[in-house]
Amino acid sequence: MKTVTNKKLTTTTCVTLMLLILTSPAFAYPPDPDNAALLYYQSYIAYEKSDDTMQDMVRDLSRGKIEPNERIRKHIENCRGAINLAVAAAEVPNCNWGLKYSDKFEMLLSHLAQTRKLAFIIGAEIRIHAADGDYQKALDRSLTLHKISKHMGDETIISMLVAMALGKMADNQIQYLLGEMPQDLEALTWLKSQLAVIDSKPLSSRGTTEYERELSLEHMQLDKLKQLIEIVNGEPIKPGSKEAEQLRNIDQATIDKNRAYYIKHMDTLQTILSSPMNYAKVCAELKKLNEQPHKDLAENNIDAYITSIVAPDFKKIVSIETSGKTLNNAVRAAIDIYIQKARTGQLPETLPAGLPKDLFSGKDFRYEKTADGFTLRCRGKDLDKNEIYKYEFKVKK
Repeated sequence: MKTVTNKKLTTTTCVTLMLLILTSPAFAYPPDPDNAALLYYQSYIAYEKSDDTMQDMVRDLSRGKIEPNERIRKHIENCRGAINLAVAAAEVPNCNWGLKYSDKFEMLLSHLAQTRKLAFIIGAEIRIHAADGDYQKALDRSLTLHKISKHMGDETIISMLVAMALGKMADNQIQYLLGEMPQDLEALTWLKSQLAVIDSKPLSSRGTTEYERELSLEHMQLDKLKQLIEIVNGEPIKPGSKEAEQLRNIDQATIDKNRAYYIKHMDTLQTILSSPMNYAKVCAELKKLNEQPHKDLAENNIDAYITSIVAPDFKKIVSIETSGKTLNNAVRAAIDIYIQKARTGQLPETLPAGLPKDLFSGKDFRYEKTADGFTLRCRGKDLDKNEIYKYEFKVKK
């Protein structure tokens, strides 16, 4: 009896002490991470592992190619912990991925592929919420994708490209949701304000030039040049090849002249990218800049040799960036049109003034009402793909 009494007393004492600790004003939980990357890294190991078939189904659902089914719903629910961690990470302002920049060209960027996989899981969840009629939750998750895209950064070309892909994924989801959800003025106004906050923190391809410049210059040394060329070309230099012969004829004085040529080339690149955005003009200048080292080399100007190999083709990058930002503008212009529809009960006959523009032309989108809703068409062409984009927006009846 005494032993039982002692056990009860011990239990009661422990419970009382725990309650005192938890309710004491002096008690405080440790703070959550103030670095979003720590939460993202946790999310990568928290989602349910899946086979190739399930991964394909998740991607197809995210892209709207298939409808939700019970198998996918169960998988996404089993990824709930990963999704919640990603949502929490997206709300943290600071994101330092802890990359080993000292590895330079060999630096691992595995988080980029992991984030894309996570983005498809979130995209699939968005489609499930929409199918269930929970458009608010679906919009919340689309905004999460936008916030994640900003965390990718613009220090390197590859991180910038992934960021732009995630931003495009988010806008595609919003474009879809706008056509499925009722035209609720409060929800549309809220969405517009949320996107304005996200858009106030833009990423730019201009930021990648400095990193690329310094990394290449550091490798423009006699003992590192072979490695630099192999990394850029993606394959070893074969003995007896033209590249091997050219390398044998390069001395330090030649490299110094090549460095000076490259610096001038990159200075010109930054000047072009920093000029007021005129897509066609910028592309023409970038095309000319990209061709110049090859022309100089053809005229036996060996100073252009390294630049002709390592200088990035920013014309393509600018086209990808302009494409993403133009979709971004089309979605934001469409939201204003939906808002007018919610206020008046009708779509406007003409495009309202002051809406975001088609960045390929710098002009307003071409607006056309359709049987299902309306379209916004670009006036300028994507010069990289030789295509004029048209964005379709449905209006729920």
